[in-house]
Amino acid sequence: MNDSYQITGFQSPCAEFREKPLSLDERYLINRPSLFIVELKTDHPHLTLRKKDKCLVDRSLSPRVGDLVILVLEDQFELHHFSLSLSARLKEGDNFLWGVVTTLIRELR
Repeated sequence: MNDSYQITGFQSPCAEFREKPLSLDERYLINRPSLFIVELKTDHPHLTLRKKDKCLVDRSLSPRVGDLVILVLEDQFELHHFSLSLSARLKEGDNFLWGVVTTLIRELR
């Protein structure tokens, strides 16, 4: 006689609605080799950004009009909304696009 048995039960009625656990790595760190976290050292009220905000910057993306970007203009890092006129300015001298801001992290406490 076999004394082994299996205990079974009823599946939760909510099991079909179960969600996958939230993973910030999976959501935000998609292209890791080209992703950087930049902490802002000053307020940027015209961009609604505050000192100590963190920006996730993807250096592999091509900017679209309206994207928040980090540029190197005359050897200084600057935040701007990307525009066609700004694109023309990048062709002057040593100015270049450093990366596209994809995510803003703001600590509230």
